[in-house]
Amino acid sequence: MTPFRHGKKEAGFTLVELVLIIVILGILAVFAVPRMVDTTATKAAAAARKLQSDIAYAQELAMTRNVRYRVYVNAAPAPAAGYAVTDSAGNPAPDPAGGNLSVTLNSGSYAGITISGGFSGSFIEFNTLGVPYNSGGAPLGAASTLTVNANAAPERTVTIQPQTGKVSSP
Repeated sequence: MTPFRHGKKEAGFTLVELVLIIVILGILAVFAVPRMVDTTATKAAAAARKLQSDIAYAQELAMTRNVRYRVYVNAAPAPAAGYAVTDSAGNPAPDPAGGNLSVTLNSGSYAGITISGGFSGSFIEFNTLGVPYNSGGAPLGAASTLTVNANAAPERTVTIQPQTGKVSSP
């Protein structure tokens, strides 16, 4: 009897198949690893979108509840690094996700993220028609821009237009 049996194949991978798999995994890693490592830019973009959404939410609350709503940035009652939404009497706005709408930046899941620039004064306020006002009580005369900064990531901006209060983030 011969040591080899004809008609039956041995199970396993050839050397060529293994090398091909390793090369494909290497190519995928070249594209995937930089995206996984640079999460700060992704967090900055998410923070800018959340800020934009929360400012638009404050405007919507003012129009639907017939009460002025304010967005404080980096000033009380907001966290020192962050923002909060309240009505004009200082009552915190409800967060649709639960609790009060107050976001602390530069810690936790927002580590390395800060906001700069913005309004004249410490807040922007929306009247019951959705028109934005500065903290001095005057309607916005020009667009207000907030800049979301992240460590070594491109800046993101959130802009509030005068008269309409349209909030955008390019």
